Amino acid sequence: MTPIVVRRLYFLSVVVPLFLILSSICLAQEEYLPYPGVIHLHSSVSKGAYPLRKLVSLARARGIKILIFSDTHLRRWEYGLASVEHGSVVKYGIKNYLEDFKKIRNEFPDMLILEGVEVVPFYWWSGSPFKKNLTLNDWNKHLVVTGLKQYQDYMRLPVVGNRNFTPQLKDLPFLLLSLSLIIWGITLFKKRKQAKFLGLILSAAGTLWLFNLYPVSTSKYNPYHGSKGYFPYQELINYVNKKGGKAFWAHPEITELASTGRFATINFYTPSYPEALMLTSGYSGFGVNMLPGTNHDLILAGGEWDKALMSYCQGKRSQPAWAIAEADYRGPGQIDSIQNIFLLPEFKSEAVYEALLRGRFYM
Repeated sequence: MTPIVVRRLYFLSVVVPLFLILSSICLAQEEYLPYPGVIHLHSSVSKGAYPLRKLVSLARARGIKILIFSDTHLRRWEYGLASVEHGSVVKYGIKNYLEDFKKIRNEFPDMLILEGVEVVPFYWWSGSPFKKNLTLNDWNKHLVVTGLKQYQDYMRLPVVGNRNFTPQLKDLPFLLLSLSLIIWGITLFKKRKQAKFLGLILSAAGTLWLFNLYPVSTSKYNPYHGSKGYFPYQELINYVNKKGGKAFWAHPEITELASTGRFATINFYTPSYPEALMLTSGYSGFGVNMLPGTNHDLILAGGEWDKALMSYCQGKRSQPAWAIAEADYRGPGQIDSIQNIFLLPEFKSEAVYEALLRGRFYM
């Protein structure tokens, strides 16, 4: 036999069996057990039918062991100085929300109950209220975020309309400009009689600008100059990854088209966004509603998910994207209609986050 054949026989007879033995030992040390879970639930904090405790009780009665909540982070629309706000985690109080989870986890130690939020990173206005075609675009383009560690991580999510009293570097030029207008106006009003009116106008303009700026937005994008593509969404994904959390695109195949308003009509329009899977990176996966009648083109061969996976295999992405069964449960109805089965080496929250990162679950 030639030396090459001898080497190959040695590899097949010695190295491969050794590798299999070592692999079986490692697998035996870490046994994965299945646990049913539900991802994306809304409590009464954000227009769900039931409070947190009731939802957990319903899930426990159905044998669910893992719950990942995602109440709406912020439900506020701003148009100039006017704003409308509905129930959300921010309105309820982020600290209150997180404290509720601490209490409920102590009450249900046999379950893993993880907090999270559904986030609208960006929306933009088109049309005009005077022409009766004012439209709020991309309001329904959401990401589900879970695994953030600190209260401040939720408070500073880069979201249009999310305001904070602590200015960031991006805010300083605008704050300085508004203060400069106020000071300049006061100076003209005091020192030049012929410029009192101009000084008054400048001071008023600077004051209104400062009032509109402060508290400052955590996002560097504003909703008045059209679409910003996927830059605001990538900014959010990057922020969540930096804070150790996980971000999932929510319902990317759903199109929203609606109108509301008592005194002035506001149109809501969000086209489906399967292209988000290719135009963003760093997210952990995306939601799929598995109920009959839902469009599932995204997960079929040749779809956007295939392209994203191929991109990962080609080394163009740092991590793969996983499909999660997304309940988007608001009740009433059967809470366990849409489940994920998590494969965990131990029954701990950290193991759930690791499973989400590594794809150790199935629908």
